[in-house]
Amino acid sequence: MTLLRNVTAVTLNERREIVDDAAIKIDGTQISSIGKSSDYSQSADELDCNGLIAIPGLIDTHSHADQSLLRGLGDQMHWIPFLEKVVDPYLARRSQSTSILANQLSMVEMLKGGTTSFVSPNTDPSDDINELMDAATRIGIRAIFCRFTTSDDDWPEVRTRFKEWQSNKDSLARIWFGVDIPRVPGDAYRPEFYQRIKDESEHLETGMVYHFCSEYEDAAFMVNEFNQTPAEWSLSNGLLGQNVILINGCQVTAREIEILAETRTHLSHSPVANMKMATGILPAADALHAGINLGLGTDGALNNNSYDMFLEMKCACLLQNSLKRTPRALLPEQALEMATINGAKALGRDDLGSLEAGKKADIVLLDLDASRTQPIHDLVSNIVFSASSSQVKHVFVDGRHVLKDFNVQGISEKQLIASAKAETKEIRDLIGAKPTTKWPRI
Repeated sequence: MTLLRNVTAVTLNERREIVDDAAIKIDGTQISSIGKSSDYSQSADELDCNGLIAIPGLIDTHSHADQSLLRGLGDQMHWIPFLEKVVDPYLARRSQSTSILANQLSMVEMLKGGTTSFVSPNTDPSDDINELMDAATRIGIRAIFCRFTTSDDDWPEVRTRFKEWQSNKDSLARIWFGVDIPRVPGDAYRPEFYQRIKDESEHLETGMVYHFCSEYEDAAFMVNEFNQTPAEWSLSNGLLGQNVILINGCQVTAREIEILAETRTHLSHSPVANMKMATGILPAADALHAGINLGLGTDGALNNNSYDMFLEMKCACLLQNSLKRTPRALLPEQALEMATINGAKALGRDDLGSLEAGKKADIVLLDLDASRTQPIHDLVSNIVFSASSSQVKHVFVDGRHVLKDFNVQGISEKQLIASAKAETKEIRDLIGAKPTTKWPRI
């Protein structure tokens, strides 16, 4: 049993209660109770939080965890040459050890920023899934690796491997389907494949993730090629529903928002990457108003340069305020919900996303006693608009204390950084890139 004492708990429970001078009791992997500190006797395993702020673990619903070593190599590039010149050659030539290093580096960055769960779409079939699952468990972060699946796969083997992966109950990681839909001329359209994906995901009780309305070009291609919007096409091919997370939605129409709401399909919004890549603006406020469960995602270090969910929350509000020309288009409370309880719903996890008795003990402790976050007139507003990922002091995942006093416990961050530095030239060589700084280096 662990007792977190003298904490302000932003619970995200049904009543959205904030408990001052709170104590959070952890038994095993779960929160067993939350109350006032004065109601709890002293415990042998106790952490005096001394005014820290507790929030539920943040959930990144769109995070390419295998791309951290490409940070900065896609800057100022349109998405099509970006894929052709950076992503595709990297995936084709990287080693397994490089893939594991990239994922581990991402996981550590996420954990230090308060992210306790993430969804990594399009995990390459060449990746060792068991190694990735082991890495997530060792570091102490919940992961959903979406194994990229094609119509050319050996489906009996796919079914066998998915059953094997999903049976590993000791792992914090789970495996979903990652699929591509037609986005540019030349992409194959195989209706029987999409039906199989739907059937297999239901049979194996797993989820499915794919990029959706991400850019003007892919949305326009769908209309020109199939005379259907991406949502209409997805509906006709059985690719919508409660076990599906769609990524981006930058070009989504009002009718498509209705379709996603009607089918209870989840949507992941990545405002920073969308702005950086100039792919468009998801009308997030409209999506929420329509009843869509909308989560937040960073998109990862290649499209975003970071895995910082605090920046995503802030930018989600700012982007909608600018789009709607009102400072109340998307409220900080809604942004925090998107990063926590909405993300949990997208993962199909009713045991995550809030601080309540019976929920998993995924807890982030923030130190807001800093010049950038003081004074506090509105706590949630300060968390969303002022707080930084660097203020994450402690993190618990599944009841395990995985970040202590800003330090990751399950792996050496120093060694990871040294390994990443050592691979810098090799990574550039893999994709034929050169240092791109335009200013002279002497």
